[in-house]
Amino acid sequence: MKIVAVVGFISVIAGLALAATPAAEEPFPRVPPTPAADAIKSFQLHEGLRIELVASEPMIESPVGISFDEDGRLYVVEMRDYPDRPEQAMGRIKLLEDTRGDGHYDKATIFAEHLPWPTSVFCSGGGVFATMSPDILWLKDTHGSGQADQRSVAFTGFGVTTNPLNVQGLVNNLNWSLDDRIEGTPSFNGGLVSRPGGQDKPLDLRGRDFSFDPRDLSLRPENGGGQHGLSFDAFGRKFVCMNSKPVETFMYDARYAARNSLYAMPPSLVEVDSNGPDVYRISPEEAWRVLRTKLRVAGQVEGPIENGGRSAGYYTGVSGITIYTGDALPEEFRGNAFIGEVANNVVVRQVISPDGVGVIARRAPEEQKSEFLASRDIWFRPVQFANGPDGALYVIDMYRECIEHPWSLPDEIKRRLDLHSGFDRGRIWRIVPEGFVRAKTPKLSKATTAELVALLDHPNGWQRDTAARLLFERQDSAAVPLLEKFLSESKTAIGRVRAICALEGQGALKPSHVLTAVGDPDPRVRQRGVLLSERLLGSADCPAELWIKLIELADDPEISVRYQLAFSLGESHNPARIEPLSRIVARDIDNPWIRAAVISSSAGEEAELFARLSRSSGDSAAPFLIQLAQLIGRSRSDAGVTQVINVIADSADQSDPRQAFELARALKDGLRRAGGANAYARQLDHVLWRAMELSSSDSAPPPVRIAAIRLLGTGNFATCGQALLALLGQSQPQAVQLAAVESLDELSAPQIAPELIGHFAAFPPAVRSAAITALLRRPDRTIALLHAIQDGKMRTNDLTTAQANSLRKSRDASVRQMATKLLSAPRPRDQVIAQFQPALTLSGDAGRGHLIYQQRCAQCHHLGSEGFSVGPDLTTIRNDGKAKAMVNILDPNREVAANYVAYLVETRSGESLLGILAAETATGVTVRQPFGKDTVVLRSDIKRIESQQLSLMPEGLEEGLKPQDMADLLEFIFVVH
Repeated sequence: MKIVAVVGFISVIAGLALAATPAAEEPFPRVPPTPAADAIKSFQLHEGLRIELVASEPMIESPVGISFDEDGRLYVVEMRDYPDRPEQAMGRIKLLEDTRGDGHYDKATIFAEHLPWPTSVFCSGGGVFATMSPDILWLKDTHGSGQADQRSVAFTGFGVTTNPLNVQGLVNNLNWSLDDRIEGTPSFNGGLVSRPGGQDKPLDLRGRDFSFDPRDLSLRPENGGGQHGLSFDAFGRKFVCMNSKPVETFMYDARYAARNSLYAMPPSLVEVDSNGPDVYRISPEEAWRVLRTKLRVAGQVEGPIENGGRSAGYYTGVSGITIYTGDALPEEFRGNAFIGEVANNVVVRQVISPDGVGVIARRAPEEQKSEFLASRDIWFRPVQFANGPDGALYVIDMYRECIEHPWSLPDEIKRRLDLHSGFDRGRIWRIVPEGFVRAKTPKLSKATTAELVALLDHPNGWQRDTAARLLFERQDSAAVPLLEKFLSESKTAIGRVRAICALEGQGALKPSHVLTAVGDPDPRVRQRGVLLSERLLGSADCPAELWIKLIELADDPEISVRYQLAFSLGESHNPARIEPLSRIVARDIDNPWIRAAVISSSAGEEAELFARLSRSSGDSAAPFLIQLAQLIGRSRSDAGVTQVINVIADSADQSDPRQAFELARALKDGLRRAGGANAYARQLDHVLWRAMELSSSDSAPPPVRIAAIRLLGTGNFATCGQALLALLGQSQPQAVQLAAVESLDELSAPQIAPELIGHFAAFPPAVRSAAITALLRRPDRTIALLHAIQDGKMRTNDLTTAQANSLRKSRDASVRQMATKLLSAPRPRDQVIAQFQPALTLSGDAGRGHLIYQQRCAQCHHLGSEGFSVGPDLTTIRNDGKAKAMVNILDPNREVAANYVAYLVETRSGESLLGILAAETATGVTVRQPFGKDTVVLRSDIKRIESQQLSLMPEGLEEGLKPQDMADLLEFIFVVH
């Protein structure tokens, strides 16, 4: 790509000053702000585009959010009290007007003031909703003065479960959705949200977004998990972001996850960025940022050492995402994601493309090593964007000398910075093509209903959104026939989608409208039609014609339509839904999202689905049938259990009975969890005896033997215990020992703990880890483990720091007392790191390092084609360099990413599971332990979940290693492909 460098740059002297590291107590070198008129010279922008100044100080200060009303007037949120002065309530909302009609705002009025930490604003109903924790306010000017004379709390409770509030995790980003609701995110501060004086139970928004009807303020939860940023594409897909995750989206609607209480859906939120962590700033690095990184690497201050010890040049300050839906920029930019990276003074552009039932985000070919927009001015802080009435992309520039959160700054650095510098500055920019001629801003408040309907397929997304909002607010019955005609005659897919959504918003949606949509030639319209059919599917009088058409869509050529249908059919109680669901999953059996959708929708009819698939599907359906067998057992459906047992019987005596063993194990596991295992025990005895026979057979194919051993864990100790104990010996392959330990873990008998402890010293590392997991699962075994440590049969280092910590905090008094006495604090990590420093200068042998990896790392870390994905993939640490990697190995708790923190999950039956939370949905959590062992625990079975605030990785991994061994391990990690 050819980048147009807009003339000018910050002085070299200032850059050199930043590169220097000042003495410990000296103020950091200051870089003066660039006047707004000159700041445009600091930008480097995509070729063929230009950037224009729309508004700046003193008209606006610290802008973080904007919203255009139906006449193009601009409401600006000023977060002047960022980052740490909410008690001063310095926040404001300004109303900007363009009185000359030239596209530049020349009049500013303080619409509302004395607001604590305001973050976003949205125009609706002649007023605005504005977010500021703990409230969303409703503000309106009824006198035409430009100042709000009505002010009330619409919702309250945001962030009330978090103390102190994180200023970078406040409720934010109100947006209009296709289903005529205002949607926003509470960020990671969450909340218990309700209407003041309302009678409804407060809505718990931990990990969830929210939406509300602007007319009656009805509130409901939505998929969530983002931080600061929320945007919809033209067809309603939602995107969010986190500070180090530029593009995330959702794979299904949150309500689908709660539909089958026996099944925990995979998490809906997925990261779709495929580009890696690098961003390409052109501004000099701040001196304080360089120093902070040096202090972190040296271990002198706490905090993550990000991206190989680099102080900049990677995602760390993502603060906003907007999907461009305007019509001013060339077609190639439509549907692109624009991401603000405030720490690096850049705007990143990512091209969003379909990827099966989801999407993938990639850099444009011409921006592989550069950014869409970058500034040489470190004050440039692009916190958010907006699609404008003129079709342009608007950039909100908070313009601060320092944007960092105070909590992430060591005291010795923080006291040498002015964190409020620039609170009285701010800019709004507009990006347009060269030669752009701006059309007159429409005054949609004066538009007729017919004119608004005609705008629903306008190429400018702001016009479509605003027209849809005004139609919904007016509720003019004259709109209905116009929308019906528009649904049939609009030349664009987006126009037809908007028409049927507007009919729903008018309360006028009919089966004939849905039939029109599901028969549309464009799959995006068919997909929306299927979604809107759900209300009809859930009623007793669903038209037969619609039902027939929906069943036909099970064979739709577009997977996105089949995916939506797989979810929507679950809204029907008609058992006939299983036939199209079985066709969908048989066709897309390899797609995990399709499988999840089908399970969600087959609740109560899993037996029929199992019967259909077991008769007609090939080997590829085996994993799905195993999943269904577990659910059938959990549901205790007599007919379903009998069907599964019949399939098991048909394959148990074949030459490869592996599927029979796996089905039997899944079925018995489900029955055990439902308390009904004994009722069917005799019908499965012959399979259990067959498994007993093959479990000890050295000539059985390894997969069959492992499946047989795993099935023994569903029996009882009297029948299967001795056979499993015989497999713990050193003569057995590691995979056999591992399966035997895991099966013993499922049984209950006092002999198990002594046997595991007696074999422990001879176990390879992988089996030791599984044995520890088994010993920690039940209190009686845990006591035996602690006695073994007390008697010298095991070592304290055999436990990870997280495991030891969980024992010291155990609710079982006897466990807690022994653990407190025996499990002392681990050896100081700084001493260990110093001891291994020579490894960084030694020549390593990758072959020897491979053996160490297999013995000590593979159980939790994937590398190349080996290992398990419990902790981070070791490929990702190569950018960190060997020094940083060694520190993380030796001191795993120095920096622990949120998704790798250990959690303790206790069940109502008395089991304890320690691992990472691989998934968390409305119905359950998935605990992932070493060797990728996933245990799904339904919420109804959970007694408590507690974060250990530590890594699952043990301290003391270096025991028995020398610096040369560490050099070998590092060499293997950094050279394997």
